[in-house]
Amino acid sequence: MIRMTDAKVVAGELHARYDHARAVTLMARTMQKALFGGRPDEVVFWALVYAHYCGGELSPAIDGQLDTVPFILRDPSGFS
Repeated sequence: MIRMTDAKVVAGELHARYDHARAVTLMARTMQKALFGGRPDEVVFWALVYAHYCGGELSPAIDGQLDTVPFILRDPSGFS
């Protein structure tokens, strides 16, 4: 299961700990390993981390589409 808050926390940590080029490289390598390893939930997680890393919040259209993904858990407080 993927929790949206975890993706936001990881994105924040990447901002705090690494310069931009290093953070993007780490995300890309990790996502690539998950993709070729056949782990779609990890691919989605790292895609969410990247989205939060680059822009903060997701657009309403994308946020709505994520409601159809069964392994993403929303925050109970209503924050996505």
